[in-house]
Amino acid sequence: MATSKSTPASGDELYTIEMVEKITHLERERIVLYQHYGLVRAVPEAGTLHFDESAVLRLRRIAFLLSEYQLNEAGVRHFASLLDEVERLRDEVRFLRG
Repeated sequence: MATSKSTPASGDELYTIEMVEKITHLERERIVLYQHYGLVRAVPEAGTLHFDESAVLRLRRIAFLLSEYQLNEAGVRHFASLLDEVERLRDEVRFLRG
């Protein structure tokens, strides 16, 4: 079981799925399910899934929503799409401001 971070050529830190389980307190099956639904992006490396900082942060938000607001899977997907839209709008505002 790999528990250390690895560093790809881009300089971003990658976390093994085992590390993500510990950080987020989410079960492996749930993490893989969220990756399958497109809520987070995994980076395949050496035949296993790795996650970057943004994916780990997003999974922590999802874990918070599940525990704090008792959202079901559909609610989490809907909320995640709203987060994506907010981020897209922020990027657009940054671009327009120059």
